Amino acid sequence: MKLSGFYGKNPKSTLEAVNITKSKFYNNIQEIIKESDILFITTPDDIISTIDNELLKFDLKNKSVCHTSGSLKSNVLCNAKHSGALIYSIHPIFAFSNKNMNLEEFEKTYFSVEGDIFENSIVLRLLKALGNNFFIRDKETSSTYHLANVFVSNLILSLLEIGISYFKTLGLSEEEALRAVKPLINGNIESIYSKGFVNSLTGPVLRGDIKTIEKHLSVLKDDDKKLYSLLSLNLLKLVALKNSEDLNTKEKEYSHSSVVNNEDILKNFLRSSKNHLEIYRILGGIE
Repeated sequence: MKLSGFYGKNPKSTLEAVNITKSKFYNNIQEIIKESDILFITTPDDIISTIDNELLKFDLKNKSVCHTSGSLKSNVLCNAKHSGALIYSIHPIFAFSNKNMNLEEFEKTYFSVEGDIFENSIVLRLLKALGNNFFIRDKETSSTYHLANVFVSNLILSLLEIGISYFKTLGLSEEEALRAVKPLINGNIESIYSKGFVNSLTGPVLRGDIKTIEKHLSVLKDDDKKLYSLLSLNLLKLVALKNSEDLNTKEKEYSHSSVVNNEDILKNFLRSSKNHLEIYRILGGIE
């Protein structure tokens, strides 16, 4: 498959993309539609429906039209569908913070796809040809899917910024603080990749260190206390799960139920650990 080229409202950025990819600059949407089998709409989310309205005037039979929004369903392209196109939402699980991204990183990027999926469709053939991993999702899960991306990307950024803000109160600049925590952040991420969440646990919640948590609460900014408590309570659930997984095989075999939900695991764990029960209370788990 060959990239035909680009059409956009900003000639400068469009030409830049053309030069990088050694493809064609299109002066109008009609021309790029005529010469392409698959069309990608890579605009901000609120412009996608505007472009879709424009597609209503064209014959799109045997064409596939895709948008790259993770939060919008494929059926936002209803006019393209009405004009005969197969429609898709194809979303890369990657943070595009600027245009000068490392293409080697993009080669490792997972995609999700939702829309007119059928065996050997041209869009699936394209994804397979690219060599990237991908999975198919249902359009009704679009909000949940996008939420998952936001949690592990944007909200992690926000959480790290809050952590760095406390280093800055110690006199470090943002740049110095980021350099200092980089091994810690990377080490945690690598540990999660290799061992999973439960087996990567460290820190005072795992140890049942009541005094340390009380000291944290004493120096936290008021705006950060609720966030600290919520995240620590979630860690406590993981600690309980770790404790449950550490039970020997016989204890699991003779358990009264082979299926125990996480809430039950947490309750059982708190009954067996006074320190963790006290942490649970301190964090607001019990009024």
